[in-house]
This record gives sequence, C-alpha cells and structure tokens, in this order.
Amino acid sequence: MISLLLLRGCLTLAACLLAMPAWAAVAGKDTEHPQLDAPTELAGADYDPANPPRRLRVLIAKGPTTFFFRNGAPHGVEQAMLYQLELFLNRARPASRPPTRVLYVPVEAGELIPALMAGRGDMVAGLMPVIPGASQLVDYSLPYLEDQWCLVRHRSQPALPDLAALGDKPLTVPRASYARRLLASDAKVTLMEAADGVDSENLLLAMNGGGDTVTLASQYVFKLWQKRLPNLRMDGCPAGNVSLAWAVAPQHPGLLAELNRFIAAKGGKLASAAAAETQRFLPSDGKASLPEQAGSGLDRLAVLAPVFQVVAAANNMDWLLLAAIGQRESKLNPVVRQNGPTGIMQVNPSTARKMGVKDPHGNEGNITAAAKYLAYLRGMFARPDISPDDQLFFMLAAYNAGEGRVAQIRRQAAKEGLDPNRWGGNVEIVARRMVGQRLLDYVSSVNRFYLAYQAADRSKSSKPAPKADAASAAAE
Repeated sequence: MISLLLLRGCLTLAACLLAMPAWAAVAGKDTEHPQLDAPTELAGADYDPANPPRRLRVLIAKGPTTFFFRNGAPHGVEQAMLYQLELFLNRARPASRPPTRVLYVPVEAGELIPALMAGRGDMVAGLMPVIPGASQLVDYSLPYLEDQWCLVRHRSQPALPDLAALGDKPLTVPRASYARRLLASDAKVTLMEAADGVDSENLLLAMNGGGDTVTLASQYVFKLWQKRLPNLRMDGCPAGNVSLAWAVAPQHPGLLAELNRFIAAKGGKLASAAAAETQRFLPSDGKASLPEQAGSGLDRLAVLAPVFQVVAAANNMDWLLLAAIGQRESKLNPVVRQNGPTGIMQVNPSTARKMGVKDPHGNEGNITAAAKYLAYLRGMFARPDISPDDQLFFMLAAYNAGEGRVAQIRRQAAKEGLDPNRWGGNVEIVARRMVGQRLLDYVSSVNRFYLAYQAADRSKSSKPAPKADAASAAAE
C-alpha cells in the first residue's frame, strides 16, 4: 500500500502518480469502467432467488423515452420500470444480505440483442417489440405492455382512418422505427425515410410545428409526449396489438421466471406508472441527453462538464467518475460550508489543503481537490493483487468514509479470515457492521452512475456495427 508517508517522499503528488506502474490507471483518463466489458455476475450461472447476484446488469435502449440523463440523473420509462424491479428483487432480503442493484448500460436500440448475446448484460430493456425471429436468439418475458402503432398528423389536416386514406401521400418514418417492419408487406404505402439521426420523438416534435407530414408512431410514446404535442392528432391504428417485453439469454431461465413474477405482480400497470413518473423529465428537444449534453442550457451536468473535463485531464482522472461522485454527493447543486464538507464534491477543507487547494468552495477548486484526493486514493489501492473492480470500490469507500477508516476495516476483515483485497463478500461485510449500510449504498450508487455514464459515452462515440449476422438482423 502506498501510504501518505511515502507520498511525502515525492516532490509533488503528480510526481508520485507518474511513477506508479501501469496498473494504477483505474478510472484514469481514456480508460474504461472495469465492468463495462467484464463478464456479468450471472455469466456461467443463473438467477437464484435464494442467492441472488449483487449486481444485475441491464442493457437499456438509449432514447428520449426509454433512458436519458437530466442534470446527470438517469430517467426514462425503462429506468422507472427497472427501479421497481430492483425493489421487487429485494422484497424479502434479510438485513444480513447485500441488496441486488440494477446497473444500467445504455446502448443504441439496435445493439440490444447483439450486446446481450455477446455477454455484455444479463437482460435487455427498451420498449422492445416481441419479434418472432428474435425468439430463436433470446427468451422474452411476459409482455408488460400491449401497444399499437397509429397514424399521426397535424390537426389542421384531414383525418386518416386507415392506410388506404393516405392515397399517394408518403408516410415518413425514422430509419430504426418498428413501423417499417409493420409496413414491410404493404406495397401500397409509400415510405419516406426521416433524416439521419431523427427518431420518433424528434419527428413528432417537428411535426407539431406545422406542415403535412404523416407518420406511424407508437400509441404509448405518443400519449407520453402528448402534452408537448398539442397540434398533433392520432388517427387510425392500422396494425394490431404489439407486445412489448424484456428479454434474457436462453441460459437464464431462472432470471426469466423472476422477471415474469414481477410483471405478473404489477398487473398491467407497470408501463403506465412509468410513463407518469417520466413525463415531467422528458427532454424538451426530444433528444436523449448524454452526460455532457443537454436539451437545455440549464442542465447542471452540461454546465459543469467543461470544468470536470479540464480538472480530470490535469490529474489523469476520468471526468465521468468525478461527475458520478458529484451527482451522488450533491446532485450537482453545491452546498457551501466553511467548516465541514463543501461544494459539489462535498470535500472537507482540511482534505483540500492537504491536496494543495486553498479555496475548496468554488466549483473549480472543489472539483480539483476531489480529483487530487481520488488520484491519491487510487495510488493506495493500485496493486496487482487488487482487481480493477475492487480498486474502484475501495477508492469510493475511502472517499466517503476516509482512508484511515477503510484501512481499519480491511485489517479487521483479514483478522476474520476474509480477503482484505476484495470488496464484495469480504470487506463489505465488515464495512456494513463497522460503518453501516450507507457506505455500501454510496459505493453502489456512484458505481451505477459511473457505469451508465461510461456506457452512454461509448455508445455515442462508437460507429454502428455492420448488420451481417442473425443477431443484428433480428434486432432491426
């Protein structure tokens, strides 16, 4: 372990960090979250209600309805439903057992099934229609919603009771819309592709401004956005009901059974409750915000992102980890105290002074103090006998409870025959007893934000993969 005494032997903190070996780069600049591509806890196993996993990794479709960020916090109808799932999975949890946490891995909708088959998640969620062809690759849950796709047009234009009423009028649909599949066999309908990057919500908001565009849209999505679309009207619904469901890999029948128990227990109200919860957070421009973007200039994370990025780069830290901690500490609303934790990152002034920061109350100084302290903590746990996952967990635990407290907990864990270099199932057991569940919840919460930010950021920067295999074809 690299102690504070050893650090004092360096001329500067930066010099010590530069001297550290390559395995010290957990949460470093341009590095990925350790769990982003690692096997899930259910890899090679199945869900056991008597011994559930600590983390259930969910591949979730990124979108302005399904999953998006506002002020750095995740929202969307799928996020709201998965929050209820997490409560259900922990409904009979004894106090001695750590809770199961749902981790969000946002990806493009077309990546859901291929990513599941590649083992990047345990289940997929994304207002996903049940497609017969895909049932050869995945197992669908019970439907949580019976949806319809209906014609939508500006109120100033004549009503369209069915597709025949279109005549020669083209139907505009986004490239990835399920409407294309519904209309594939109807040779009488002229399809016009929406512009690149335009999804159903973008298109509806544009249509609300005027014109005579006609589209075929999900009734559920239209009703969710209806308050933002006062000038649009939903007309005929030419297709029959479409079942929407979650999906798991075929080797997880136990997980599928648990999902089905949850959906059955909700009695058909799951999707409607999620819509009511999500409506007030919908992005104003119909675009799914990423961690550094926002539909409004008032988004707190979008405003703070440049500061996080500059400070992180100067300290070889991943700015998304800093943002995740800021979200957990203050919801990115700085609370300034002259004595005690202060600012966005809730840094103690005494800690800031040790890190060479004189004024920890302003945003830049506060984030700088946090970044330097995290870099120092990373040095403490950057050892080959501590996995990258556990390095991250120990860093977060020490940031919250203090490095001395975590060292004490690890020593006690060793005395009890537990592995002091492993967090899950080892050090966390002693931490719960010595500090309380709040410390475990803190580590889990920051980790959840960080993983979601990283996954969304990677999804943004990755190019769509060529659709050359059966999995991609089924996901269209």
